[in-house]
Amino acid sequence: MILAAATVTELYHAGAIDIDDANLPHVVLPAYLLAAWRLGAYRLGALRSVSLSLRTALMSLAAAVGLALFAAFAFNVTASVWREDTLFFSALAAAGLVLLRWGVAAGMLRKDGKTKPRIVLLGDESVRLNRDRRVAADFNVRACNWQPVESDPNFLNELSEAVAGSDRIVLSFLDVEERRQWARLLIEIGFEIELLEPGLADLHPRSLRYLDSTPTLVVSAEPLTLRKRALKRAFDLMLVLVSAPVVLPLVGILAILIRLDSPGPVFFVQRRIGANNRYFDCIKFRTMRADLADAAGTRLTERDDPRITRLGHFLRHTSLDELPQLWNVVRDEMSLVGPRPHALGASAEGALYWEVVPAYWQRHSMKPGLTGLAQIRGYRGPTEKRSEIENRVAADLEYIRTWSLWLDVTIIFRTLRVLLHDNAF
Repeated sequence: MILAAATVTELYHAGAIDIDDANLPHVVLPAYLLAAWRLGAYRLGALRSVSLSLRTALMSLAAAVGLALFAAFAFNVTASVWREDTLFFSALAAAGLVLLRWGVAAGMLRKDGKTKPRIVLLGDESVRLNRDRRVAADFNVRACNWQPVESDPNFLNELSEAVAGSDRIVLSFLDVEERRQWARLLIEIGFEIELLEPGLADLHPRSLRYLDSTPTLVVSAEPLTLRKRALKRAFDLMLVLVSAPVVLPLVGILAILIRLDSPGPVFFVQRRIGANNRYFDCIKFRTMRADLADAAGTRLTERDDPRITRLGHFLRHTSLDELPQLWNVVRDEMSLVGPRPHALGASAEGALYWEVVPAYWQRHSMKPGLTGLAQIRGYRGPTEKRSEIENRVAADLEYIRTWSLWLDVTIIFRTLRVLLHDNAF
């Protein structure tokens, strides 16, 4: 369709685009194929879905045309790329791709049974317990009078013909040793085999590893790889280092003002829950009277709370009371962006946070942060209702699932807009 669009453009514009030259279509075609492959445009699921197929194809075309135009400007060959011709060619190629992709998807949907993976279930009496599964065929080796032996070519032929054309062969046996024998036989004669393990369904296995020569099943993994953790740590340290000339004098000035405002220490240190549910000492500027401080965090802060000092109101309202936590970042106890650490006694409607939200502990799979996705969405301040902590935990888990360095940058910039907040008291 792309080559056809280039040819039609050449004929329609009488030589404005010469397909014998290294110009727009010649760059677009390979760039489109690469982008389409990277976006999964040729996967079976994409080809079967009209919307997904069209979306990936048009995104690939847009990326390819954009790359071609960028290359034209970079190499100063814009004379061979006319604006009208580019628009005409792009529109024609897009229309052709839409028609082609729609036709392919419609054709595959009409032959739905032939395009789905053919799964064969083979096993003992347990096969009857799995007949509600979506499989093309199932075989009970007892009913078929099959034995996992290699010495009978007639049996091997019968077995091979029974599972011929299958995309996946799944074994289901109650006896572990019998399952191993059947798996070994089918592996040796060249089939791809899977083992049905319904007892592991609630653990959601991720991959297979080995401890020496013994296989182990990975059921959980850290949300960030070592490379991503190193990248996030380097980003944190770089920003702390860059901001140090401004932050250090500001910390000194605020420390003096706190001592002048009320008697007591400059900093308030509170034990909080950090990464992997380990305790750490979170550092903040003291904003309450020293004799009324709540070390456990069991009492919610109220608007016009009498425990808060005059300067404390300002520090809380501007979020400057969190500034000393940059030292927690330096000590690798916190990150600039992450789920906010909570006090051990924090509660909502009289219940501790982990009693309100069962998935609460999952938010500690990453280091806590000075700011986070929940904060820029306005979920901050006291948690008087259960929904308030539920929204925060949901945002924290979303951040963990979708982390990227760009997301951290976005959250930091958006945090500047919510430093002053009605719930910051």
